[in-house]
Amino acid sequence: MSLTTDIHSLFVLLLALFTLGATFLAAYTFANTIRLRNVRLSWKSGKLFGYPLFSALFLLFCGVVAAFAFQFRAEQYYVILGSYSWMGLSWFFSSYFASKAYITDHGIVKNINDPSQTIAWHQIDDYVEKPAENGSEYLFLYREKQENRFSTARLIRLELFVPDRKNSKFEKIVSLKIGKMMTAVSDTSFDIKTFE
Repeated sequence: MSLTTDIHSLFVLLLALFTLGATFLAAYTFANTIRLRNVRLSWKSGKLFGYPLFSALFLLFCGVVAAFAFQFRAEQYYVILGSYSWMGLSWFFSSYFASKAYITDHGIVKNINDPSQTIAWHQIDDYVEKPAENGSEYLFLYREKQENRFSTARLIRLELFVPDRKNSKFEKIVSLKIGKMMTAVSDTSFDIKTFE
């Protein structure tokens, strides 16, 4: 075997592994999405009109390259382009659903694939609301689960941007779930970075 054939085989193997990994990530994200119960509110929070930026650009690039391949009848690249397109589609699907914010009866899910970005309503110790452009920024403070009862719990923060069109419904849910225990600090000048 020649070095060129070995490099090509290694390239195809890596492409297959990454395509398989992207497929598993999309399936994992889909399973997490299905598992969510009692979703009261959700919104897109990607950088490209609510969609994830990098995966959308990668998918668009794959489409442009595939169009050129079909135009010039480069049939030897169809399988490779199909793999890249499937990988891009899986990446887009998983990043779209992972970047959505979900508000459920049980709590806030900022990233469906990251448990540290999920908090239950009863965990929240305090929160702050700050008006922002096209919405409001919320900062929720909660304590880390303790390994033993004698250790001090670390205070963790979760920042959440709520767009204007969802803000009134979100405020109603927050006041229903934790409003009886506390009230938000609003219309006050503060810097969210202070809580770091």
